[in-house]
Amino acid sequence: MEFLFSLLMLIAGLAQAFAVPWLRMVYFPFIVFLTASYGLKTVVSLLLLIPFLELSNFMNGEKLIEGITFIVFLASTAVLSLFLVNKIKKTNKSPRTPLWQRGAEGDFKGGMGGLDEIKSFSDEKGISHYLGSMFKPDEEIEELLMVAKNIVFADSVNLFVSSGGSLRLRCSTEESGGTIPSDGGLINICIKEKKPLISSDIGEKKIDIGYLKNDKVSSLVAVPVMDGNFPLGVVVADSARFHAFSTADSDTLQMFSKQLMRILRRERVYPQIYRSYTTLKVLNEESSKLLTSLDVDVIVQSLIEGAYRIAASGIVFFIAKGKEFEILHQTGLPPQEKKVFNLKGTLLDIVVKNKEPFYLSDVRNYRAPIMPFKTDNIGSVFVLPMLYEKDLLGMLTFISEKTDALNPYQIEIIEVLGNQASTSIANARFHAEIERLAITDGLTGIFNHRHLQERLSQEFSRLERFTEPLSILILDIDHFKEINDTYGHPVGDSVLKGVVDVIKKTIRNIDIPARYGGEEFAVILLGTGAHGALNIAERLRKAVMNRTFSAVNQTFKVTVSIGISTCPNDGKRKEEIIEKADKALYHAKNSGRNCSMPWCKINGQTS
Repeated sequence: MEFLFSLLMLIAGLAQAFAVPWLRMVYFPFIVFLTASYGLKTVVSLLLLIPFLELSNFMNGEKLIEGITFIVFLASTAVLSLFLVNKIKKTNKSPRTPLWQRGAEGDFKGGMGGLDEIKSFSDEKGISHYLGSMFKPDEEIEELLMVAKNIVFADSVNLFVSSGGSLRLRCSTEESGGTIPSDGGLINICIKEKKPLISSDIGEKKIDIGYLKNDKVSSLVAVPVMDGNFPLGVVVADSARFHAFSTADSDTLQMFSKQLMRILRRERVYPQIYRSYTTLKVLNEESSKLLTSLDVDVIVQSLIEGAYRIAASGIVFFIAKGKEFEILHQTGLPPQEKKVFNLKGTLLDIVVKNKEPFYLSDVRNYRAPIMPFKTDNIGSVFVLPMLYEKDLLGMLTFISEKTDALNPYQIEIIEVLGNQASTSIANARFHAEIERLAITDGLTGIFNHRHLQERLSQEFSRLERFTEPLSILILDIDHFKEINDTYGHPVGDSVLKGVVDVIKKTIRNIDIPARYGGEEFAVILLGTGAHGALNIAERLRKAVMNRTFSAVNQTFKVTVSIGISTCPNDGKRKEEIIEKADKALYHAKNSGRNCSMPWCKINGQTS
């Protein structure tokens, strides 16, 4: 207020000092500026002060009328300016209808029409936002490299990509700066010859591997990342151990190289694809949801929600289950009692065979059944097969009572959204398979030793809150070395699989079997005391003893020895229970084998 009043005083002073009355006209733009920049209180306060600055004119009777008129016009200017400013502010604050809601009544609300009125916006800005918020290739690549490192037991795994005729480091499991690419070397040979290579004595032969790193490298396996016949780069695993990698590791790395190729391909083609769509904002919002989960059920739910936003209608997602299809999610239709269907004889069967999108704008006179379940008053239908490479993952089906329900814009957007969903579903399955491989034994298919330890830790944490017993069995196949020596290792592997088959058929669904190591297996018996554990162990021992195995025109049988321990009777910590079961197994084998031995019996306790 002091500053603004000093400006008013300056205007009045100049007018009086130079005896130029017209300088007072500067008050008018000054008042307009005040109404645009300050509130009502400030404007009124300064208006009330202006007459005091013009006091000399009011005291001169000859100019009294002129002075009053001047003040009245000045006040009128202020009132008019305040009115206009408030009106402009209210106009700017009024809510705007979203782009996707503009258009004819009923768009996105009662039928499948509605994207005709969507306006285009800056393609470059939309693409940048889409790729920045949704598609994060560096994170995906880093996750894959970390999984590959754990599976092949490497010290580090690196991805080098082709750039200007040479290779540059794209991503590494090492810390930043720990790996520096150089010209030539094994990785350049790998990408030029377009085939995997393994080297196991790098240090001794002083072989140039094509990059520098702080740690010693003695073994290396490199696999080119190929997009058809075009090499995109090379993925490399190294280790300080001699002969650290085998052809199996090379095959595993090739599987990862295919997934890396898909990420690099998507990274390259996404800008080209999405530039062609004026509805990129809608696509961005819905597609981004598909990459927030690695759960197929959640991905499909997000897909249906996004598809319904694009075309509000009855939507059903069928997921492939061999030759049959199961309804995973649906919206806009009554729930179906039956979930799994054979699609033969229906319109959907055409899509299954051709693996192409199918849109029928008028199905009122279509003679064959549209869906595998009863539907009424169908006007049009659109079916989108969910493909990943050549595999049919499922089908997204739109049903409307209207004919000509979809327009070309909607079909294009749905197809792009469906393609992204297909990639997300395939990616989720890929990660699920990697997780399964990480926790299961490759030969027998049951859990491995590491997962056994993790599950035991989880169960003991649960026992801190709930008081119920838990038992563990440790089984050992008697004289297994003699089986290998007599019949060979393939027969020995067959015996291991056969024993696992007996275990899975004998124990309950809630029990947890795992390979403990070599010819030893373990079973976690949930909610089972010492007496129940002994009963299960005896059933298991007798079932194995009754199983017949064959080898080269002869048959034979095997037996198992079983050690048993129970929490809390034999111990309250995971390590104690495992140790007691292991010692009980030792006693069982020293007692003649082919028997079940509870630790409480050895320790002189009662069950």
